[in-house]
Amino acid sequence: MYRERKEDMAVYYWAESLFTDVNGITIADGFPETILTLPTIAVDNDNLYFQRFELGNRDTSTTRTWYIEVYAKNKTQRDEFAYRIAHSLKESIPVYDYDLGFPPTDLPKLGNLVTDNIQIKFVRIRPELTEKLYWRAEVMFTATLDKP
Repeated sequence: MYRERKEDMAVYYWAESLFTDVNGITIADGFPETILTLPTIAVDNDNLYFQRFELGNRDTSTTRTWYIEVYAKNKTQRDEFAYRIAHSLKESIPVYDYDLGFPPTDLPKLGNLVTDNIQIKFVRIRPELTEKLYWRAEVMFTATLDKP
């Protein structure tokens, strides 16, 4: 499995562990493609660019962007979930070697995703465009793997 996929899984497992106290919440890996049940947190990554950072070396540096989409039942739930995610992103996210097993317990650690540029965007939904009014937010952040 590629390192980038392991990073994606780390962000997903991190989001899943962040909401263990919320009954009935769905954590989706990527945009939810089934019927949307509320509340749902969807974790998705953005474009990936490899950039060489040292002359004469083929290693690349990657700063990646993730989006965590919040689909909530009401404004209060949307705000609480978005703020929880944003404040929790102030700490790094551990990345494990998922080739050796699931879930991430007692696995070798590959490093930490050090987060930066944390943003919350509240998405306005026009009631006339959807059958069911729901509340949305998008938490965007960038991160770089800090290898131990």
